[in-house]
Amino acid sequence: MKTTVSCRAALVAAVGILGVGSHPAAASASTTAAYTCRYGAVTASDAAGSAVPTAQRAGVALHARIRVHNTEKVKLTKATVVFALGNLMKNRGPAPLVQWRVGTGHWHKAGLHWNPKTNGSLPLWNSSALPLGTIPAKGTVTTEFSVTFPKKSIKAVNYDFLDFHSTGCGATRLGWYDGNGFAYWPQHGTPGKPV
Repeated sequence: MKTTVSCRAALVAAVGILGVGSHPAAASASTTAAYTCRYGAVTASDAAGSAVPTAQRAGVALHARIRVHNTEKVKLTKATVVFALGNLMKNRGPAPLVQWRVGTGHWHKAGLHWNPKTNGSLPLWNSSALPLGTIPAKGTVTTEFSVTFPKKSIKAVNYDFLDFHSTGCGATRLGWYDGNGFAYWPQHGTPGKPV
């Protein structure tokens, strides 16, 4: 487990350096008529605490329920999230199946694209902007992600990142969350290799 923690720290440090987890001072502070578009306007937490969902075989759906909180005194309309997933291994393996939903709504497939140089040099699977809808003033919505690793996936801990925006705020990042990750860890096989 110490290896996982040190790898996670290295990945988080790399992401921070590369701009995915930019600091509030670096974020834009533009405003709209009803909402203050600023970094920190949206926060997130995992309903499972710090548990890392782990699959010991291919085809098992792993879940994470993320609470998304609006810190402002006005409602946030047209909120979106970009989901990113990656590990520190050089071999990416096949794309995982990622699905998401808001609350207890219908599941939607999140199309992923591989970006070998996400925000610099960090390789990640990235989704497009996924709509969250309206988040009430000082309110919370829950979004759930399901990640399923296919056969020949890389045996690794995959770290997930959520980047929150709103169509009304342009390119301003409203919040960023480093999730608990999703592990594909069969009992056989070598870490970093397809299983």
